[in-house]
Amino acid sequence: MHCHAGCETTDVLAGVELSMRDLFDEPSGTSYRYDDGRVVHRTVEKKFKQSGTTKGTAQLYRLSKVLTAIDHDQIVYLVEGEKDVHALESLGVTATTSPMGAGNFGKVDPSPLAGAQVVIVADKDKAGEKYASTAMEILLPLGCEIQLMHAKVGKDAADHVAAGHSVDELVPVDLPRRGGVRRLRITRGSQVQTKRVLWVMQDWIPTGSLTLLAGREGLGKSTIAAAIGAPITRGTLLGELFGTPRNILYVHTEDSREFTVAPRLKAAGADMDRVLFVDVETDTSDSGTLVLPLDSSMVEELIVAHDIAFVVLDAATSSMSSELSGKDDRAVRQYLEPLSQLAARRNCVVLGICHFGKRDGADTGKLILGSIAWSQVARSVLSVAQDEDSGNLVVTNTKGNLAPRTLSMNATIVSTTVATDDGAAEVGVIEWLGESERDARELLSGTDDDDADDRTAAEKWLQSYLHQEGKTPAKQVKVDARKEGITEPTIKRAAKKLGIIYEYEGYPKTSRWSLPDNLAQSDRQKHDSLTRDPTEPTEPTSDDLGKRREPTGTDTRSAQWDHAPASGHTGPGTAPRSISTFTEVVGAGPGKVLDTWMVSGEPSSKPCPGCGTPIKLNVSGCVPCVLDKAAGIAS
Repeated sequence: MHCHAGCETTDVLAGVELSMRDLFDEPSGTSYRYDDGRVVHRTVEKKFKQSGTTKGTAQLYRLSKVLTAIDHDQIVYLVEGEKDVHALESLGVTATTSPMGAGNFGKVDPSPLAGAQVVIVADKDKAGEKYASTAMEILLPLGCEIQLMHAKVGKDAADHVAAGHSVDELVPVDLPRRGGVRRLRITRGSQVQTKRVLWVMQDWIPTGSLTLLAGREGLGKSTIAAAIGAPITRGTLLGELFGTPRNILYVHTEDSREFTVAPRLKAAGADMDRVLFVDVETDTSDSGTLVLPLDSSMVEELIVAHDIAFVVLDAATSSMSSELSGKDDRAVRQYLEPLSQLAARRNCVVLGICHFGKRDGADTGKLILGSIAWSQVARSVLSVAQDEDSGNLVVTNTKGNLAPRTLSMNATIVSTTVATDDGAAEVGVIEWLGESERDARELLSGTDDDDADDRTAAEKWLQSYLHQEGKTPAKQVKVDARKEGITEPTIKRAAKKLGIIYEYEGYPKTSRWSLPDNLAQSDRQKHDSLTRDPTEPTEPTSDDLGKRREPTGTDTRSAQWDHAPASGHTGPGTAPRSISTFTEVVGAGPGKVLDTWMVSGEPSSKPCPGCGTPIKLNVSGCVPCVLDKAAGIAS
């Protein structure tokens, strides 16, 4: 009911011998049922009480309709009360509110409205202004497009509809905020006070920033995060925080606090009195987890109250509202941008731990699982990869908007013993080994080589090479592969395809490659079939014996000399025992005019068609080419 002359509703009703009670279907009032089971009962005297599901975070009224409207890119009207919702629904639009009056929007879960078009229809009183202001402060960081409206007549949306007006006739007003309305303000460049970039860790982590630490599963990202956070609690981390012990906040969801996170920080040397963990208390639980951006304001209050300098989100996606998708650019920005702004506003670091997918690539922003917005919003991205040559971790600032250079550090995880409340425990801890010439992107890049023939040739070469050389340092394998025109990504793919065995030996640790047993056995069988004595050997005369002349240059690779025959061979049955013997002793290869072992032992008088080495007229090729061809690895 609405009086266009401005009379009070009770006076109008009295004039026709009715009362407010006559406006309700039930004499006791009306009830509004929420999707989660909450029931709000309103009496005729406009008094409210709740029943049903009243514990936990409240839901928006008509939530299922709200979600449907958002899915169809429709406007959602936010009003102050269930009566106003029903009034607007009568006009064919979607509307919602929070339970129990104007002061309670801050107690409802707003995440379903993330990114939506929201029209706030504020009541024309102080309580309505406060409700609209609170709603805006919560919804703007969620990426909502907001308009503020008033009823054309009357106090609220119900009055507006009762007066016969449509939603198109709602009156736009300035968007309020605490202290006034929103206005545009100009600042000239000459008025800006410029500042230098300060670093919590030089070239890696700027102060007041959102930084991501990303890598594949199982590499020790959480251990690295502990290694960064622990010295902050002691004031020993070189950088802007050096000399002043500060508190850190560690938000974790994947690892046990008692068994893993706390012992890991303790092993890293943290002052555990300065390590803060946080749980969310609700009506039904005292150990809930943070939900961001829903709990952003409480996190900020915590940072201020406890002078927190460093916040770890382990893992970053675990604190993200379930209503937001990590694969959607807009949703990721709605999650990360409030965190980035919080970090800048409170001059603290928020370090989020992220996972890479399984694919290879040098663009680490695209490797992070989900949207590219993860790396776009972050000020810095530290990427972790493993160097197979050394077994060490390589950490590189693969995105550093403010960093003057790319900085890679070598690290390894070592075991140390820490005292726990029920005895000693072995815990992994990071040991920094200094700067690295490697870049994590190089180690993550894999290969763009899609030519199956090239990979097959690389596999054949690698199998032959390791059969010749035996267990060999990975670094040397890659050097020799490059000499053959095989790139490092290709040889690594070949090694993976062959199932090459990787072992770390010595100090410092060195990765060594060797053939798996099945390939080593296969090579031995092929070799035996090639070097078996003929049934009727022909003994050459002394004049025809193949003589091994000394190479013209110094042979710097003499490790295989002990495998070579002591003199010229006396027939096919005494051919070199492996291709390794041949190549190491005489250095045979394309373009080298060196003496070699001949199949028949007779003088050579023509070049080998495979490599150009001098051979006899009556043979098809030199030993390496013949053996290569027989073994199926001819070049």
